[in-house]
Amino acid sequence: MKKTLILGITLFIITTSCQAQAALFALLFGDKVATENFNVSLEAGGTFMGYTNLDDSGRSKMGINFGIGGNIKLNENWFVCPNIYFLAKRNLFLNNFSLDSGNANLDSDFSNVPTRVTLDYIDVPIFFSYQTNNKKYRFSLAPQVSFLQKSRGEFQRPEGDFTQNFDGYTKDVDYGMMVDFAYILGKAHKGKGLHIHLRYYYGFTDILNDQISTADNRSNYLSLHLSLPFITNELAEKNLESYSE
Repeated sequence: MKKTLILGITLFIITTSCQAQAALFALLFGDKVATENFNVSLEAGGTFMGYTNLDDSGRSKMGINFGIGGNIKLNENWFVCPNIYFLAKRNLFLNNFSLDSGNANLDSDFSNVPTRVTLDYIDVPIFFSYQTNNKKYRFSLAPQVSFLQKSRGEFQRPEGDFTQNFDGYTKDVDYGMMVDFAYILGKAHKGKGLHIHLRYYYGFTDILNDQISTADNRSNYLSLHLSLPFITNELAEKNLESYSE
């Protein structure tokens, strides 16, 4: 319950700040990124992680992502939506893992201890989307490639924690498929809209090196995600009229 509340507050803060970010897009690109056939959106979400073949004692692992989306209209029902999430943070827990720093005394203090691993990615999914005729729902499928930027291991003891660079233990690239269901609030944000997404991702690659696990450890997550489109005021007024019909 506490983590869900934190996620809700985080999404509210990010969504509120999106209006200022949209104004920045307007200054940089003008109406070129706000047409009926092409627009950008600001993207924010929370992920609830899982990993295959890892004993994590049932503890949940929550991450966040934040980035930019593109929305290319092919016709009234079909869209292509390339996205990039510059912030895509994921976590996993290891029940028993040992520090290998080269310092014998330090390593003995952090031998077989609980370890939290934080993974920072750049995610690049490309969604192929079908939108219903009433413009309320979208169903999407996306291949996604994730590029690891940084990984850190936090070795935990009652006396204190120790953090170590974890790059040598984790793979640099993850890829998989994502399914997405979106509910569109067309009148929200004065007609510019708000998309609420429920997503599920399943990775096809082993993300951990054999020093951690010799099994096949694939990532998967369920995501609650928000998209805030950036369109012109004229198009927003047109949307309000169409949703009022």
